[in-house]
Amino acid sequence: MVTPGVVVPAGDEASGLATMLADLLRDNMKDFPGRGRAAGLARGSVVMRASDRDASVTLSFRGGEVVVTDGVTSGAPVVQGAWLDLAKLCSGQISPVRAVVQRQLKITPAAHGLTALAGASYALSVPPSFYGDEEAVAKRKQQVQITMGVTLGAVAALAWSRHRRHLRRSLSGG
Repeated sequence: MVTPGVVVPAGDEASGLATMLADLLRDNMKDFPGRGRAAGLARGSVVMRASDRDASVTLSFRGGEVVVTDGVTSGAPVVQGAWLDLAKLCSGQISPVRAVVQRQLKITPAAHGLTALAGASYALSVPPSFYGDEEAVAKRKQQVQITMGVTLGAVAALAWSRHRRHLRRSLSGG
């Protein structure tokens, strides 16, 4: 699988948040191939919102590329928190699970963005091994496994629910 490219259509006019996230994605996908694979598999959009700066960026995962734009894409899941908490998440200083549990970040899910949310959370995070902390590496691996399991479970439940609705409509003749 080829690592997706990162595109920032606004170029030099992009916000600092958009530039920071695009650079982080590029670096992570280059330095940690697993993150590139995750970004390549993800489909859909995720909004990263720095609530204390009133800044929002949409990351659109399209297989061969990740498009980073300023603003909000309607219907996409939103990861929201203070700018510094988003930076901690992206730098690997805090896990997505811990950030949500400690209410540093709020995630507003959306039915069509679950794979993008999972892919973004993994592709944006810097592994603790980067900092040389082996205990944190083991803990982080467990957290990633739990996060991926919960996400895949939610996707399966949503797919089953839609399948059942479709089946009921088919059987009722509607």
